[in-house]
Amino acid sequence: MLAYHGTVVGNLKKLVPFANPHSNLKYPCVYLSTNEALASIYIWNRDYKLMTFEIREDGMPVYNESFRGCLSEFYGGVKGYIYLCEGDFKADENTTIRHAVISEEEVAVKDVEVVEDAYERILRFEKEGSLIINHFETLFDEQKRRDRNMVLGAIKRLELLKGEHPLSEFVKEKFPALWNEALEAERKTAE
Repeated sequence: MLAYHGTVVGNLKKLVPFANPHSNLKYPCVYLSTNEALASIYIWNRDYKLMTFEIREDGMPVYNESFRGCLSEFYGGVKGYIYLCEGDFKADENTTIRHAVISEEEVAVKDVEVVEDAYERILRFEKEGSLIINHFETLFDEQKRRDRNMVLGAIKRLELLKGEHPLSEFVKEKFPALWNEALEAERKTAE
């Protein structure tokens, strides 16, 4: 099976399993995707992740911008790599991501695509028809509602109001109305 791994880490000859405290899986493994376009959105250079994507029933990845210019802000100018690997990978339903496969063993790199600008590469995947981008300006009310619920859920689940999580300042800046809504809800709960 062929699978891909997107990252900002270069010059890898093998991918080594590790336990990520923010992962749904609590054991060391290598995360890969059977979908190259989906792997590209993991070329990420921040201390936190805020990815609003879904996989349609036909397997097509769909990235939803949660604010105006989101895709450009996160990926513009970010250099990364999409590693191609081959192996007997397995799926773990706890990843909750369609196309995700894992290996609990080291994975040899078969080939690599150097991505000079992740934003430009993601747009090329869109143009090639292997990824759909719902730009913020085109989102339907239902999509905006889901993103709103996702952000409110993250505020609560990650206890962002405490200000200790790397995502706290970002959410406070980009979603001030939702931040204030969460503050008000917490204040009412405390009363």
